[in-house]
Amino acid sequence: MAPFNTNQVKYIQAVAGRQQHSTLRAINLNGVIKSGYFAAGSNDWSAQETPQTFYAGDPLLLAQFALHEYPHAWDARGVHNNDILEAADFENVVATSQGFGQSIAELRALDVPCIGESEDMRGPGNYAGHTKDRADDEWIPSTIRATPDGFLKSLNLKLRLTLPTNIPVAHPTWAEIEAILKERTGSTTIESTDYDEYWAPATASPVASIRDAIKAALDIHARSHPMHTPHYEFRLIMFRNRINTYRGSGSSNSLDAIRNGVSLLNPGYDLFMGQTGRPRGPLGYRTSPKLDKNLDPNGAPAPYYSGRRWGTDSNAVTDWMPGVIPQAGSDAGHHYTSGEKLFPDGEANFTHRDLMTMPLNKNDYVVMRDVRFFLGQSQGKSHFEDVFDFDFNDPINTAHTDLMTSDTLSNKNYRWHCVIIGTSNGQDPVHLNYEIRGTTACQSG
Repeated sequence: MAPFNTNQVKYIQAVAGRQQHSTLRAINLNGVIKSGYFAAGSNDWSAQETPQTFYAGDPLLLAQFALHEYPHAWDARGVHNNDILEAADFENVVATSQGFGQSIAELRALDVPCIGESEDMRGPGNYAGHTKDRADDEWIPSTIRATPDGFLKSLNLKLRLTLPTNIPVAHPTWAEIEAILKERTGSTTIESTDYDEYWAPATASPVASIRDAIKAALDIHARSHPMHTPHYEFRLIMFRNRINTYRGSGSSNSLDAIRNGVSLLNPGYDLFMGQTGRPRGPLGYRTSPKLDKNLDPNGAPAPYYSGRRWGTDSNAVTDWMPGVIPQAGSDAGHHYTSGEKLFPDGEANFTHRDLMTMPLNKNDYVVMRDVRFFLGQSQGKSHFEDVFDFDFNDPINTAHTDLMTSDTLSNKNYRWHCVIIGTSNGQDPVHLNYEIRGTTACQSG
């Protein structure tokens, strides 16, 4: 017998008087993200967000958020390089937020509380302590599910990004301004200390004639720039693993995910595609079974991850450390060794320009959005907006607030990951205001 279609299901629900309670859960988040907002080399959580394969000479804005939660995955350790998943493969998994910059939040979009089947219902006509066999739709708030069974209908998410009005601008060096002062104004009496005082309001301001001369030189310098203002360029990527993922916590449906097939791929090592055909990421790269056949110690199969990993070394120092990489067949020992490579032979560290155009690894990841946009005076645009619509319409059956604990959701991947990258294409810092508004819709009753 063929399964019921959507209209037939709705008719049956209406006749049975079930699934008539609508639940709408709001998501509200706003703030500012800034370039360089990760503490490299420190032993706190923010250090784990620091990219390891990016050229850090220019200011880089790198931020992220998870639609619900960040999955757990492998890092650059030899224990993960095997054919069959073993217990050790799940003991040292790490959050996939590592290396992707400032973590705005896990939005927990699929956290929708349930009132339960037998709950204290206080309201008109009910006295304290009275319970109903089944929650009455009349007394249930629209922010709570009426029963454990129901449907996860949809999620609508709106993202708005705007440039602040007070972004600090990296002013030209004294050497650049000194040359203009001598060439255009003929001044030889203005010194670097005068220039420093011009930019430092807390100090004594230079005399009017010196201040006017410096301002004129700055105007000349600005006109020499083809854009006259910083060229703010951004990239937004919304993606998820192609198959279901793993979350090593009791609040998620981990065991069912493992039984039905789970991916432990880490976008920190393989979200992008490198120049030589190997996936790359902010923490390292993934070897290729076809291109790296020489790296196969004792039958350990490629692919594996090479790069940096976060951990504690033998001296009890917690920081970024080398991963492990198999030696080539011709090397002595032919075993795993430390001293990883951060990128394949022939490639180099990612520059900011690379990050704006680097192709994505669509073999392993589903990409919902990959968009590049420009903001600033030269672009005549100060904001960017995008809307993400997820029409799930999937059955759920859990009394837990986290809908991911429902065994009916174990065959799909709901852990979407959004990364925001920004650069001024120069030395100017990048600031960006963000505003996230969303609504998760469920039906129960």
